[in-house]
Order: sequence, then C-alpha cells, then structure tokens
Amino acid sequence: MDRRGILLGSAGLAALSFSLRPRIALAQGTAHWLSGAQYTAMTLMAGTLAKQTSQLALERAQNQRVKQFAAFEIAEQTAMAQVLTNTDSPPPVPLDAEHAAVLKTLEAQSGPAFDRAYILGQLNSHQELLQIQQGYLDNTNRSTDTQHIAVLARMSIQQHLTMLQEIQQQLA
Repeated sequence: MDRRGILLGSAGLAALSFSLRPRIALAQGTAHWLSGAQYTAMTLMAGTLAKQTSQLALERAQNQRVKQFAAFEIAEQTAMAQVLTNTDSPPPVPLDAEHAAVLKTLEAQSGPAFDRAYILGQLNSHQELLQIQQGYLDNTNRSTDTQHIAVLARMSIQQHLTMLQEIQQQLA
C-alpha cells in the first residue's frame, strides 16, 4: 500500500475542493449576494461535480454507506438540475478547470482511500453548495420560485453534511 500516495491524493482533493470556496466568497464579497443567473450557474456547476463524483463512487466505492449516499446524491442532483433548468433530461454543465481537477484527483484513487476521498470531496462540495444557496438567499431582489428552491436545497444540503460527517467518522 502506498500510504504517501494515498495521503497526497486525499490532501490534493481536499486542497482542490477547498480552493473553490474563495471564488464564492469573492462573488458574494462585491455585492454580498448572488444574482439569479449566478445562483443557477454555480448550483448547476457544483451539482454536476457532485453527480459525476457520485457516479464514480457507485462503481468504485467499497463501503455500502458510501455507495448508498452516492445513489442519493445522483438522484438529488438530477432533480435539482431538472428544477433549475425546467428540463426533463438536462445535460450536465461542463466543469470549469477547478471542478475538473477535483474529479480527476478522485479518479486517481482506489480502495478504501477512494471512499475517504469521495466523502471528503462531498463534504467540501456540499459546503460550497450551502454557500451558494445562502449567497442567493441573502439577495433581497430574488424570484420567489428560486428562493423556494434555495430554501429547500439548503435544508437538504445541511442534512447531507450531517450524513457525510457520520460516514467520514465510520471510515476513519
């Protein structure tokens, strides 16, 4: 077992996922809220990453709770994209370089290290998604429909964060 490779891979995933946060803070920092277009684009981008990494987890994860979470996440991100785009089968949003790097880092993992890296990545992605929802809800000039979506998404994301923390403790 190459422990150094596992540690570097997991650390790389955490660093790449964490690097997504300053961009959100910058988007919020100038106006203190996200516009409807920013909200939709950022939610779909983060959701695409969450869905693609979850599809990978269905194939590679060893832990059954990890696989179960991945299935939940795929269904949730599919539904979220359908609601935000008002399309039955929306195509995935192309990943930007930062999100693509996170996916590529996860693809390099295997075995129990994959499970841990996937859960760590999902924790970071869900924190990103939570910031996006809150950034939009902080906007007082928002559409009622999208506000309702963001409120429901925020609640679901908070639940997923709790689930992910429990799985992470189990895998430790």
